[in-house]
Amino acid sequence: MLLLATACALITAMLVGVVALWQRRAPGDGLQHAKALYAAFVSDVERREQSGEIDAELGHEERVEAARALLKAESEAAPSATARPRLAAGLIFGTAAVTFVVYLLFAGRPLIPDQPYKARLQAWTHAAQQNPDDVSPEVLAAVLRQGVVRNARDPVFWTFLARKDMLAGHAYLAAKEFERAESLAPAHFAEWSELGEALTFISGGKVGGDAKTAFDKALAMDPTDTRAHYYLGRMNLDAGRYDAARADFAAALAGLAPDDVRRTVVADQLKAVDIAEKAEAATKARIGGMVSGLAAQLKADPENADGWARLLRSYDVLGDTAARAKAEADMKAHYRDRPDIAQSILARAQGAVGAENTGGR
Repeated sequence: MLLLATACALITAMLVGVVALWQRRAPGDGLQHAKALYAAFVSDVERREQSGEIDAELGHEERVEAARALLKAESEAAPSATARPRLAAGLIFGTAAVTFVVYLLFAGRPLIPDQPYKARLQAWTHAAQQNPDDVSPEVLAAVLRQGVVRNARDPVFWTFLARKDMLAGHAYLAAKEFERAESLAPAHFAEWSELGEALTFISGGKVGGDAKTAFDKALAMDPTDTRAHYYLGRMNLDAGRYDAARADFAAALAGLAPDDVRRTVVADQLKAVDIAEKAEAATKARIGGMVSGLAAQLKADPENADGWARLLRSYDVLGDTAARAKAEADMKAHYRDRPDIAQSILARAQGAVGAENTGGR
């Protein structure tokens, strides 16, 4: 592999060299600089003519002199070197030939057919029988899957296979296998939190309805289930239920041994609860101050449709249903004779805070 990578690097270097050779066909830097000076000089002459600093005749003479200087620069420019495409092509094909020979002799064996999957599976099975700890979870899951037909009615087999698939990163297969184990022995199934974890992985880390049901069943069987508390804590944190999240993470932390490496993860989640709660409190306080000022403005000048929409949205964010109901009633009373404006305000109040529509007075 190292030899092949080295050969590929050589080919890349040759291609870069060919590109550099072709780039040399472009005009030299001196001529380009002369052209740039000519363009700038002509532009300045035109500017002076338009401003009246020089007359048209003098401007014409200056442009002629500049053109002569440019022609002289072009005639004195050294002819640029041209690329030698035959040499470049020969170097590329030669390097490719050497690379192919190296690949045949050292880096690969293209004439040997690929080892059949069955043979590889036999080798994996032998390795797993010798020492299961030396094979990866993905390999062990493949070995176990050979017994699917023979152990079709064995819930212990499906549970063990599901655990290996979870370790291998196959959450969907693991969820199906846990569900198979539960269907075979519903009265004895105790892996609800593992099933919930698999379902959470499938949904991209979000605890959905099925996963929550699994975690709730796990806690019904074992109130100290660490995995269930952890994922329910994450769900409550995302939903802004900080007291419930804090209780779940604390319970999960209490169920872990002092030397368990997962304690750091759970402790970080506990800190995240405090940070999120403080951030939300600060946001609500800021919105509350704005709301108080806006309510006072509307009381003094109720002819402000945008202001009413912002006020209603802000009460929704704060979760103050009583204040929102009163504000809506006051708004409708003010626009009693103009119900179309009242309906427009209610529609705009469904947007995000700050999503104002101007011109609503």
